[in-house]
Amino acid sequence: MKLRQKIQNIVQKKSLLRSLKPKTLASILVASALLYTLPARALTSYLGINNGTGYNTDSEYIDRSIQHTKNLNLEVARMGMDGVGGFTEGAGFNWSARDAAVDQYLNAGLKIHLVLSARMHVNRDKDYQKWKDNFKYFVTNVMTRYKGKIFYYIIDNEPDLDYGNGKMSAQECVDMTRIAYEAAQEIDPNIKIESPPVMGIESGLLDEMLDAGIAEVSDYIGLHAYGGQIAENRLGHPWRVLESRGIRKPLAISESGSINEYCNGSEYETEDCRRRWFAYFGQQLKRFGYDHAILFDLDGHDSWAVAPGFNSTKTYQQIKDLRLNEALSNADFESDNNVETGWIPFDSNDVWILEGTSPYVSFVRNDNGGAHGGGGYVKLHNGNASPGTPVSVRRIAGQLPRGKKVKIGAWVYVNGKASATLKALGYDDRNGDAEISATATKKNGWERLEIEVPISKYWTVIELGTSGTGNSGDYVKWDDVSVD
Repeated sequence: MKLRQKIQNIVQKKSLLRSLKPKTLASILVASALLYTLPARALTSYLGINNGTGYNTDSEYIDRSIQHTKNLNLEVARMGMDGVGGFTEGAGFNWSARDAAVDQYLNAGLKIHLVLSARMHVNRDKDYQKWKDNFKYFVTNVMTRYKGKIFYYIIDNEPDLDYGNGKMSAQECVDMTRIAYEAAQEIDPNIKIESPPVMGIESGLLDEMLDAGIAEVSDYIGLHAYGGQIAENRLGHPWRVLESRGIRKPLAISESGSINEYCNGSEYETEDCRRRWFAYFGQQLKRFGYDHAILFDLDGHDSWAVAPGFNSTKTYQQIKDLRLNEALSNADFESDNNVETGWIPFDSNDVWILEGTSPYVSFVRNDNGGAHGGGGYVKLHNGNASPGTPVSVRRIAGQLPRGKKVKIGAWVYVNGKASATLKALGYDDRNGDAEISATATKKNGWERLEIEVPISKYWTVIELGTSGTGNSGDYVKWDDVSVD
């Protein structure tokens, strides 16, 4: 997506996470991508980056892009196929520059997610059959050329936007995806196909494509998500769209990013806001069971870049420090908690994104009399929150056994009119909106809650939650979380 169009699209979505005060509202428009590595057994690495090598095949530029991609601990680059020719059926190709770019990435140990555009890479003939023939010719040649090298293809890009050559209808998206899907089955069954990623998480075109049969000719449902689109009530929307049609399919986000312009304050404050968004986005991706995501971008689009001109930012450094595939740690709250890498507060205003703290969450240490064990616990001050306001902390529990059930337990103390619920989220990569929960029944005393969770990939997100009562003095304490 071009910079101007991206900004316009985000500006149009200023409802964001919720109705917020202006300063918070501006900051919440910042979106970023989560960065970390998936185990080798997985088909794709969890996160990658758009780094401009779809249209820039200069060897020095590619080398620098590779250096930064690896330095960020990423394993995937999203790449286009600009400049190779083959615009019409029977036309010639010039592979040399693209071959060199592909080999540079593969030799560096990186995976490639390759875009095949039915609008940019081939002639969109007025004769629909000729257009399809052109695309089939292009797709077949590309997949044959890179057989055994590239195993993941994204079909077109934001078909609901006009880049000067028209939008694409749902049926056109399905037809072009079918061409790629069938070619892949014939050339290399190991190839996976991502459906045309729509411009926003709530795009109506996705509904239309699903009704037209896109799930039958793709391995992943493609999406883009920017700004407030990653909010709790929005990032789960595609799952609900699929569930309403009885479709179980993994979801992938092939573009997501942030711009500092939407955070008010000093440069330091805006960078801090942007950094914290990474933690939020990471949690949300896992909480909703997304298969993988791709950051937009490394260097090529100034306002979105995490390393403009290949110069690292504080956000860039934060990306390197994220730990999102670790086994559950600080489960007893005995260590200091970093809200950007550890237990993350969630409430209706998400004030912590801007300010770094939540008014409803305290991580308490050295209180031997108040903890279930040791001296540490997390305290949720739901009496200070309006009635019904969600108040919780979440943490990703990684390195779990795929295809197995795990038991998650936690001790909870409920005071006053409060209630408390232990939840597991994001454990089903075919229904990311699913949850398993257990609710406290005891007042003014410690109670152990336990749930059994079937793990479809290798993680779940643990939520320790309550809701606001508006009754001053009410609180909930959580301690000694366990994963068996």
